[in-house]
Amino acid sequence: MLKAARDLLPDPQRSVISIAKLLGVSVGTLYNHIPDLQELRAALSRPAPSA
Repeated sequence: MLKAARDLLPDPQRSVISIAKLLGVSVGTLYNHIPDLQELRAALSRPAPSA
């Protein structure tokens, strides 16, 4: 479940609620198992810095 959730997090079309529903868990369960969920999601959705 954790890998699936982490794989879905970068998709801006998916909310944390929709990911939880898809996986059949509560939003609280996602936050319990991925404590840095908000920061992780924000970091994944930012464009990569230019070299």
